[in-house]
Parts: sequence; C-alpha cells; structure tokens
Amino acid sequence: MATLAPDISVKPRVLIADDSRIVRASLIKHIEGMFEFREALNGEEAWETLLIDPNIRVVITDLTMPKLDGYGLLQRIRGSKIGRIRDIPVVVVSGSDENAERERAKAAGATDLITKGIGTAQLLSRLDILSKLVATQREFEHSLEALVRHAQVETVDLPSADVLRTQAAVLLANAVKNRKNFVVLNVCVGLRCLSPEQSVLPAGVVDAIGQLLQRNVRQTDLVARTGEAEFTLATGSINFDAARYFARRVCKAIASADLVHDDRLSLIASCGVVSLSDDAEDTQHRTFDTLAGMAHRRAVLGLNCALTGIVGRTEEEVLLRSRAAVSAAVQPLVPSASIDAGVPEVPVLVQWIREGRQAEVLPHLDKLPADLRALVELALQQDGR
Repeated sequence: MATLAPDISVKPRVLIADDSRIVRASLIKHIEGMFEFREALNGEEAWETLLIDPNIRVVITDLTMPKLDGYGLLQRIRGSKIGRIRDIPVVVVSGSDENAERERAKAAGATDLITKGIGTAQLLSRLDILSKLVATQREFEHSLEALVRHAQVETVDLPSADVLRTQAAVLLANAVKNRKNFVVLNVCVGLRCLSPEQSVLPAGVVDAIGQLLQRNVRQTDLVARTGEAEFTLATGSINFDAARYFARRVCKAIASADLVHDDRLSLIASCGVVSLSDDAEDTQHRTFDTLAGMAHRRAVLGLNCALTGIVGRTEEEVLLRSRAAVSAAVQPLVPSASIDAGVPEVPVLVQWIREGRQAEVLPHLDKLPADLRALVELALQQDGR
C-alpha cells in the first residue's frame, strides 16, 4: 500500500471517524479554520486512512460504527507495530458521560472522551493540547538529541520560581472562579547508575529539556525551572487525561533519547501530576504552593523508585504501599544521583496496560515474583483450552 509523503501544514490534521454524517458535520463545524480534517465512515476506513496518511495528529472516533467499531479501532491502533500510529492521541465521542463507558474507553487505550454535545471552545482546547501542546514523542526525542549532540542549547529565559508562583496563583484563582480545571506538572530528571563514580547528568541535557518544554507548551501555560534538574508546569482549562498524556510522552522521550553513551547509565524522567479535578476535594482551600508541593512529592517518589512516567494520585497510593517505596521517598532528593533499578508494582503495570503502554510492561514480566508468574501461566493455559 502506498504511503503519502509527509507534508508541511500550518494546521494540524484530525481524522474524524463516525458513521453519522450529522455528527461528522457538527465536529467539522467546530474545528474547521483551526484544524485540517479527514473523514471516515467506519473504523475500517479510519484504519486504512491512518496507514496511508502520516500527517494525522489526532483521531476522533465514535464507539458504535459498522465493519469495525471504536473499540476495535482502538485495539488496532494501540497494537500497531508502527510507532506513529500506536502512540497517536485518540479522542472517543460518546453519547453519554457515564463513568463506566469512560473507564472502558480508557482501558481500551482512549486518550480522552468527549460527549456529542461538547461546545466549540472546549473541543478546540482539548484538540489543541493533543495536537500542538503534545508534540509526538519522537519529535521531542529527536530534538533533544540534536540540541545536545550539536551543542545548540540556548540559554533558556524561563520564569523564576517566584514569578511562576505569582502567575500560577492568578491562573488557579481564575480556574476556581470559572469552575475550570487546573493542573500542575513537576518533571524531575535523574540518572540510573551502575557505576557509583558517575552521578552527574550530561552537559546541556537539563537546559535542552527546558528549551523544548518552553517550545511545546501553549502561550497560556506556565513553565519554570524549579530545581537543579526539575521543571514545574502550570496550566488551566485542561482535561486531566490530556495532561497525563502530555506528561507521559515527555518523560518517555527524555528517557529514550540517545544522550548517555555509557551502558552503565540511563536517564530517568518522572513527572508528578496534580489536578483540581482529581486531587482537590475542596478547591476553595487549595493554593498553588499546596498543589505544587504535591506534584513535587510525587515526582520525587517516582524518581527514587527509578520509574520513568507519571505519578498521580493512584500511582502514589500504589507505590506508597511498598515498603521500599516509602523508604526511598523519605530520602533527600539528589536528581542526578545513582538510583537502583526497581520493578513497578503489579497495580502500576496493570494501569500501564490500561493506558495502552504494553511495550513498557513487557521488560518487567520476567522479573515478577515466581508465584505470580505461575498464576499468569495457569490463566493462559485456561484461555488456551
């Protein structure tokens, strides 16, 4: 099958898959002018379009379609051997906002879920995050490699921690007043070392990360360097799932970039995630300092457990149930110090599978406890009957 050559477009391209012409027309009316779009009448047609068009940045799909439904399309996308397809953001369109349907869609690999009555501003905001704010992992990864390799890192003029605190407090107050969401991300970078004499991050890495973060956030978002190898981002009017998606991709890109030319070393990037919609039971009494402190605590926990990825409320609860995690969490943070490699807890691995991150789970399967492996083998034998 022929593949279209990548083109340079000012507008991000969105694929809309829905068997209803009325729904497609409504979505197009919302996004035209800001996004390019392609249409598909069913999941099979959407799949074929994804294979031939590498310029699609986001997929919007209905769940109920002929030939191949939305769940089947999600299964193909998340199981694809083609990285650009496997990692593409997928927004599911639903006729309801029920938690059961949302959870099933997320478990199948959906990045976000919207209802058919969504407003233009809200839809555009979510798509903007997924298409522009969320640069693809490989783009970020390659850019990071190029900046460091060719010594092209510029001095990043990021706001100070004090400026961030002042501006973020205003952003938070507006979010609470208008009943919007507010998210704080804290990204910490460190080294997993097999050699104790190496404990310093390669030159230029932290500055390069700051430079790329500044490029990839929206003008309305805030980012500041808040530690030796730590960045804090604050953003309002963002869907929590989209924020987690962005953070996960950035962390994976940092850890996967070819920046450490030593088999004894590898980068770790952990992001603590805090959201009003997920963490703050009483939004009237939440301050930016409180939320930023929670995000920092979670990032430290992930870093000291040698986990690349996100640590939100659920992940924090799981990690803290481990004695090793509790012990590591109370140690002073030295972002570039040696960190022992750890095996994620089983609930964390399950959460990763639900998020479509099977590739990150596979390396840990042979490290599971023997009794758990035996249980998995028994389940497989039962399924094979």
